[in-house]
Amino acid sequence: MIVSMSGADKFNNQQILVVGATGGLGCAIARHLQIEGADLIVSGRDEGKLAALSKEIGGSSLSVDLSGAAGRAQLAEAVGELDGVVYAAGVAPVAPVRYLKDADIEACLNLNTAVPLLLIRELLKNKKLKAGASIVWISSVASARGTAGYAAYAASKAGLEASARCLALELAPKGMRVNCIAPGMIETDMADATAERISDEALAAHLKAYPLGAGQPADVAAATSFLLSQESRWVTGITLPVDGGFSI
Repeated sequence: MIVSMSGADKFNNQQILVVGATGGLGCAIARHLQIEGADLIVSGRDEGKLAALSKEIGGSSLSVDLSGAAGRAQLAEAVGELDGVVYAAGVAPVAPVRYLKDADIEACLNLNTAVPLLLIRELLKNKKLKAGASIVWISSVASARGTAGYAAYAASKAGLEASARCLALELAPKGMRVNCIAPGMIETDMADATAERISDEALAAHLKAYPLGAGQPADVAAATSFLLSQESRWVTGITLPVDGGFSI
């Protein structure tokens, strides 16, 4: 029998790592999980924001550069045994292909696709994931729907989802689960920065594709909580759209 938990007891005595906690989605996810009782380890690139978040929600924090092997090894060594991992870090270079720089494409594919997989590899090698642990990677609706200017970003997220499906099969014998969440237009700093690059008309047309309008970081945080918890114990290898009906 599955017992549904809520409030401060949902993740009681569970240690969860949130990577990308200084971004809009990562921060919202960390705050949501803290309210539900999780013992958090938060990681992010912005040391100032990370220190402020850690002070607000408690737990521990570690600012490391995960784009390189040394940073991933440092993080894997620093954490204890984990019940859950959330990867919410990422970059989104938005430009027509003819204007994309080599460095932008490489950074996008590395941080969005390779790093989460390599981080899980380090955690597994260091035996830092408990049996039954849940892994949640933040993807995007861009992975499944073509949008001009998003070639690198869409490719990185499609690759992330493909990796998650394979990893889910590998880890299933240990009772571990791997899932992705594909948010649509969420009101975050990254979305605001993207909106500044397009015309008001194009933005208005894009928003019309969302029957329920633009989403909030809290919407993604709630979905992440579900996939981390035992309420989704029989769910693995999926990509869950959280997109206000965009993918209908």
